Amino acid sequence: MKTTAATGSKKRASTPSCPECSGSDVVRVLHGLVKPAQLKAIKQGKAILADREEWEGMSEWYCKTCGCDWSRHSRRFKKPGGVNATRG
Repeated sequence: MKTTAATGSKKRASTPSCPECSGSDVVRVLHGLVKPAQLKAIKQGKAILADREEWEGMSEWYCKTCGCDWSRHSRRFKKPGGVNATRG
């Protein structure tokens, strides 16, 4: 989140498009204990709860189209044979 100098308030960054499929059906990945407002967002399909915890490179975003999840530093695929998956 960015803090504006004039008001000191925090603004959320816009939702990015998927780095793999360029899809726009992207939601935020939530980690840890979920607050009531976050639980509401999960139920509405606006966020998902992380299925794993990582100490480095925790996923921030999830693409509902191709299953890719990513952060500023890393990305991975949940669906075998994803857009850029290595083929055998």
